[in-house]
Amino acid sequence: MDDTQEIEPLGVTTASETGRSLSGGIALYIHIPFCETKCPYCDFNTYAGINHLIPSYMDALSNELRVWASALDHPRVNTVFLGGGTPSMLSPKQMDSLMSLIHTEFAVQTDAEISAEVNPDDVTLQRITGFREAGLNRIGMGVQSFFDPELQLLGRRHDVEQALKAFEAIQHAGITNISMDLMYGLPHQTIDSWKRNIEGVITAAPQHISAYALTLEPETPMAQHVAKGSLPEQDPDLAADMYEWTSTVLAKAGYHNYEISNWALPGRESKHNITYWHNLPYLGVGPGAHSFLGGYRFANGKSPVTYMAKVNAWGTAPVDLETLLRENPGYVEDIEPMDAQTEMADSLIMGLRLAKGIRNSDFRARFGLNLHEAYGDAIKETISLGLLKSNGMWPEATIQLTERGKLLANEVFVRFLGD
Repeated sequence: MDDTQEIEPLGVTTASETGRSLSGGIALYIHIPFCETKCPYCDFNTYAGINHLIPSYMDALSNELRVWASALDHPRVNTVFLGGGTPSMLSPKQMDSLMSLIHTEFAVQTDAEISAEVNPDDVTLQRITGFREAGLNRIGMGVQSFFDPELQLLGRRHDVEQALKAFEAIQHAGITNISMDLMYGLPHQTIDSWKRNIEGVITAAPQHISAYALTLEPETPMAQHVAKGSLPEQDPDLAADMYEWTSTVLAKAGYHNYEISNWALPGRESKHNITYWHNLPYLGVGPGAHSFLGGYRFANGKSPVTYMAKVNAWGTAPVDLETLLRENPGYVEDIEPMDAQTEMADSLIMGLRLAKGIRNSDFRARFGLNLHEAYGDAIKETISLGLLKSNGMWPEATIQLTERGKLLANEVFVRFLGD
């Protein structure tokens, strides 16, 4: 870096102590941006046709991890999550090297949840055994559907039989905490085909289930097909019926709907994602990864090639987080000092996604205000609309989404953003 270059100030953060402190540890997200093919509905920062870059990418990723660990004084890590993209494209040796580095550079807790997303067509007993031996103890598998025509529509490379065989292989490899992802609200999907999906996942009996409504971003091929009329428009009423039926049936099967789109057997909730929903500090590494640390929100740029070039040019690690962000020695961009009002709104909106909601005493401990002092009008309005409910006696009361509020969650959240 040119010593004569004028350094722009970061701006002052007014985040809470909870939002700034790393004393409670962080969640660590690692982005693996490679895919064999890109699904037509996907708008994640993933790329097909560049798999030859994986070895070089892993070198750059390792360098970024070392720099962050040094700048943050080798912080405690409570959870590790490898997402993408397709983390299951890594070899067992690459996974072992990555996890060894993380354990060397960070204070990974002995009971840390260490997860990776996998595609069914990548799963072999040897690969997942290697992942387990490297330290992974949780796997999330992108099944998406138990109906082959829907898998074909979604551009998935596996079929139902492959997904079930992959699930068996993960179990045989010794992983006992497995999540399956499903999607509803698809073009041409009926309530009967969705019931087939839920019946299929209950029969498989993973420890965790994520069920997401398909969201079509304008730039994706599937959204363009809908816009041209070659695929039908989504039916929000049908999607709501699917969601309500899912909640009822999964509850009977023993799965707790602990977050709007997530169900788990007791004790198998995603600890990593709960960090996000509690709006606690996390570090994201890799292209496009987002972070919330030290009272700042920021993200890496998206291009894997530029990411590798920038991160490989890093020299000595900065002495602290603020120096790293201020001098911007790599690919960090979109740095935003967190202000108290934004942090309060984020914490409330994300916390309301959880079934247990927001406890007033917890909110007051973090922000020095009661919920009614900060959001009294919005709370009253959403309760009157039947979207929110209050449980317990104030000041220890909790606010939670109602069942109707889960279906219309964005209607709730926008009111708190505008309060």
